[in-house]
Amino acid sequence: MKKIIFIILVFCCFNLGQAALCEDILEATYAQNAAEYTNYKNCIRLYKLPYEKLYYLALSSIPASKFEIVEMQSRNGYIIFQTDNREFLLSIFKKDKNYTFIRLTPCDNNYYFSPSIVTKIFNYIDIHFNEEVKQLKM
Repeated sequence: MKKIIFIILVFCCFNLGQAALCEDILEATYAQNAAEYTNYKNCIRLYKLPYEKLYYLALSSIPASKFEIVEMQSRNGYIIFQTDNREFLLSIFKKDKNYTFIRLTPCDNNYYFSPSIVTKIFNYIDIHFNEEVKQLKM
């Protein structure tokens, strides 16, 4: 009789531990779904700018938006930056001599993030579109 009660007690404790684990997983899932979904079409834009100018405008827009640059490469035209403990890839690529695409995508391919991240980058580029890009002398 004692063995049966002991087995039932162990079984109940084991199931309570699983319920707590499932609750953590559910909370993480709800937190992920609570974030807004950002459409891929909103993450890509075409500018009538030369490649180099758009790259430098995109590069300067990241610290201006209070994001942290993790990695960048001007030859391939990509910048990886971090915000809200997530990494994003900002890619710049040529269409032709005068037109250039810019694309902002999450590195983990999870599009449940705030659309304000994309809006901040593109608004900065739109505002400084006509300004001359010049090198600072130190």
